[in-house]
Amino acid sequence: MAYSFLVNENVCINCGICMDLCPVRCLDMTRSSEAGELARADQRRSPIPVDMGERPWMMLTPVQVGTCIGCSVCAQECPTNAITIEGGIPVAAIPYARRGPVAAPPQTDAGWHTLNEYTRAVPDEPGEAPWGDDHGWQIAGREATWQTWRSWLGERKEHLRAPCQAACPVGTNAGLYVSLIAEGRYDEALRVAAEPNPFPSICGRVCTAPCEDVCRRGEFDAPIAIRDLKRFATDQGSPWKRPVTPPTKRYAQSVGIVGAGPTGLSAAFYLARRGYPVTVYDALPVAGGMMAIGIPEYRLPRVELNRDIDAMRDLGVTFRLNTPIGDEFGLDDLQRQHEAVLLAVGAQRSQQLGITGESLEGVTPATSFLKQYNLDPDTRLHGAVAVIGGGSTALDAARSALRTGASSVQILYRRTQAEMPAQGEEVRAALEEGIEVLELVAPISFTGANGRLTTITCQRMQTGERDEKGRQRVTPIPDSDFMLSVDMALIAIGEAPDPSFLPLDSRVEVADWGGLLVNSETLATRAAGVFAAGDVTYGPRSIIHAAAHGRKAASSIHAYLQGKSPREVTEAPDDAEDILSTLPAEGHVTLDLRPTPRAVMPLRVVGKGVVPSSSAEFATGFTEEQAQAEAKRCLRCDLAYLCPSFRLVGGHPDAVRQPVEAPAARH
Repeated sequence: MAYSFLVNENVCINCGICMDLCPVRCLDMTRSSEAGELARADQRRSPIPVDMGERPWMMLTPVQVGTCIGCSVCAQECPTNAITIEGGIPVAAIPYARRGPVAAPPQTDAGWHTLNEYTRAVPDEPGEAPWGDDHGWQIAGREATWQTWRSWLGERKEHLRAPCQAACPVGTNAGLYVSLIAEGRYDEALRVAAEPNPFPSICGRVCTAPCEDVCRRGEFDAPIAIRDLKRFATDQGSPWKRPVTPPTKRYAQSVGIVGAGPTGLSAAFYLARRGYPVTVYDALPVAGGMMAIGIPEYRLPRVELNRDIDAMRDLGVTFRLNTPIGDEFGLDDLQRQHEAVLLAVGAQRSQQLGITGESLEGVTPATSFLKQYNLDPDTRLHGAVAVIGGGSTALDAARSALRTGASSVQILYRRTQAEMPAQGEEVRAALEEGIEVLELVAPISFTGANGRLTTITCQRMQTGERDEKGRQRVTPIPDSDFMLSVDMALIAIGEAPDPSFLPLDSRVEVADWGGLLVNSETLATRAAGVFAAGDVTYGPRSIIHAAAHGRKAASSIHAYLQGKSPREVTEAPDDAEDILSTLPAEGHVTLDLRPTPRAVMPLRVVGKGVVPSSSAEFATGFTEEQAQAEAKRCLRCDLAYLCPSFRLVGGHPDAVRQPVEAPAARH
């Protein structure tokens, strides 16, 4: 006999908690986006609105795909009490894809048990697919690999997080500040967004928004516009000047930080919050690193950039700009002046294409052009410009080239436009401004006259099978070469660290690819008291990842200066506010499951043939009506583990669109 997993489709909200908590992973809710077999009519009854439930790849409710051991964790933790475990069922009567032998659970209430007591399967780290790539598993995190599941409310020591908060590198409670915006409580929303993030104003505009990639609303229609709502909170919240919490304790040891980019600034912010005197050194005349010289003002206004940096100055952080680290003032000098040093120099060396003619005049790294453009408002270009790449740097370079006088701008990208890693609104704005995107096109050589670029020879590409990361492979189309007449080519295919600032006898070790080698736990180099973090240790990543690494570096430096293990100190300062979601006073949450379009960020578009402004922000921000409507689309996953009652609006297309009280959850 065996156990069977049963779910009431009428109250299941597809939160996925049961799948995350199952110790033997016998549940699944996900499928690839490829076409598949359409479920039976009785299996398609679901709160998922309109035609979403009709899609053959959509898993409407959890299904059993392996042997259930009858532990009932899923049933106890289900926020809507939709799950029943039925025992005594003949094995042959339970249809599922078998996944290997299991054993009955031990008959004891002693608490945690080893996974081997439940199943002879090998435990995997969170996030790994336990049986290959045929299921898109997402499992709950565990403190140790031998634990079978996360203990529930009465026993757990950590706070369980919604997918958006878990995906945020700094752990911002997005669900809470989105809900506060929905209620019109903008000051409180700003406080929630700013507490764990040293760059709330900046990230509200240019964050890559990993939170949106995992937003469960995306399983219904489209993810919540979390980044744009954060921007709304920073625009609407008061006071305009960002308040900071002064440290409760002061230390005498000083810290020197090389690099005023996002990693260095984040580390400076958190070290200053802990009470350390911090000095940040940078070769540039402005603070912010690539946020200041790589991202144009029309996308990240300098007043917003400085809003976050000024908060660090208010904490006592000192900036020494126009101070390159090298022969005249080197790492040895920093070590003599400070008890600890952090190297956060980023990835500044532009990657090359490695094709003929790359040394011609007119072939320029996009980052070099953007630096000149952002520091010198009189920068001018002329003629036809081609930008090679598809990320945000490529889009920034292309749109900035248009603003500096280029007669035409084309973006060459070797994959499809849909696969461009740049933000969707950047691509949309570029197209509306008259920039042409040539997709599935790769340059193969540059040619010129008198040492100056005149022509790019390109090759058309074609898509093929998907690679191990799910992206379509691209291969050249034979005999598809063509030529473009251009006056300048801006290369934007990535950056790499440049360790040339280190003295030849430095104990700081350098990897073959140019990055600095550090202890993965402490971020310490082999040089005593010298740490490294950010892009210089792992290659180019996003601002929010840099902020998280800077915070980790700050906690490691604090542990080092106090003679403690990094595990003995918290990553955030001791006085940091741990802002948790709480149940509404009425005890229930209303979820609107009706299909609702995601709010689209309004853009300041001037049209083709008109040169757009170099200073006016191109994204104008949500109106209050837009922001509140978008915020109300949130499914409040941040409350799911608190077991609220849910009132559902909409759901099945045949349902009456009135609030329906779901059964109260047991505690």
